[in-house]
Amino acid sequence: MYEDDISNQPEPVKKQRRFGWGAFSISVVVHGVFALLAVFYFYTWIQAPKEEVPNFVPGGGGGGNKGASASKIQTRARAMAPKTMPKIAVDGVSSNFTLPDSSTEVMEVGMPSANVSSGEGGGSGGGKGGGIGSGMGTGTGPGFGPGTGKGFIDTTPFGSKQEVAGAMPGRFYDFKQTRQGKPVEDYVVTRYEDFGSRVIDIQDSNYRLSAFRKFFEAPDPLYLTQIAIPLSDADSAPKHFNVADKVKPSGWLIHYSGEVIPDRDMNFRFIGTGDDYLGVFVKGRCRLIAAWPGVRPHVIGKWEPSESIETAGPTPLPGGPVTKGDWIKVKKGEKVQFDIGIGECPGGKVGFVLMIEEKDGKYRTMANGQKILPLFTTETISDQTRERVKKGFPNWEFEWDNVPVFPVAKDGKLGADLFK
Repeated sequence: MYEDDISNQPEPVKKQRRFGWGAFSISVVVHGVFALLAVFYFYTWIQAPKEEVPNFVPGGGGGGNKGASASKIQTRARAMAPKTMPKIAVDGVSSNFTLPDSSTEVMEVGMPSANVSSGEGGGSGGGKGGGIGSGMGTGTGPGFGPGTGKGFIDTTPFGSKQEVAGAMPGRFYDFKQTRQGKPVEDYVVTRYEDFGSRVIDIQDSNYRLSAFRKFFEAPDPLYLTQIAIPLSDADSAPKHFNVADKVKPSGWLIHYSGEVIPDRDMNFRFIGTGDDYLGVFVKGRCRLIAAWPGVRPHVIGKWEPSESIETAGPTPLPGGPVTKGDWIKVKKGEKVQFDIGIGECPGGKVGFVLMIEEKDGKYRTMANGQKILPLFTTETISDQTRERVKKGFPNWEFEWDNVPVFPVAKDGKLGADLFK
């Protein structure tokens, strides 16, 4: 029907047609608004909650120490439930649909423990809304790398490779080489007097550092807490000081030095045995020389033991007699210079034990009446150290309860700086 045909119709018919078109237009607009609102609420209520990053709990790793070790890391992720949503029903012109209540269940995902050596993570995500559509996604998770735990110390019988609070730094010297690493022509390994003459020079200097300047020196120190070294091969010392490729296992000496701080007033003495040489100086004075019988005459020098050396008595080291040192008085908290030397002459086997006896101390005794004494130590002896010592000396008993401690003072001149 053309426009001029409508205009020629009666007026009531015109109004009726115009009213019909207007009502239809309004209905379309209203339903369109409802449809837009339905779409808006659909995406607003069904939007997936943000994925929560799992909390990872690191183990003992931290790299605080210098060595490397795998740290056990346990993680657990918990996916949080989205907010509970009411039903939404939308009535439209052409369709009716209802959005179901969202689930209130909490999904819990367990992540297994692992010994972590490299950092890598992965994840996946997805969404589901009212049964309409589905999706998959990918993601990445946090990772962890290798580290060294704070409690881990790389320990050797001659000391730890990392600096330990209160430990006594020690340096390794080779009598057979010059400072520059050249062979010494007048040193013969099988001659005890060649080893002894160099030890005597060091003792006569009261263990001054200048007495060591002419000898080859290992670049890195070790940090001593106790001297309890069971019989082992003489090449173990060069090996632990990382100079086994430069030093033959004979004619060497290790010098431990530091200012210690006694934990109480004491009148005490050192008691020990050494294969081949153990010497202790306190405040620049010789207080103990304990050596293998064949080496003793060449290293004892001017020192005279206050008590005779019991060559036939019990000893921690087979064949190594126990020697008792001089009595020493110290005050709690005062700084006392200690110098300890241990060395090997011809090669073969080495072993060293250094103990403490307090003059008024009460000790258990062995079957022959000999006192059961504690080790000299710069730290409180841990259960781990105790078991290690007991394993190394299965036929000897030490005192573990009444143990004085001699920590080294921290004054900025520990380790290599102490010897420069």
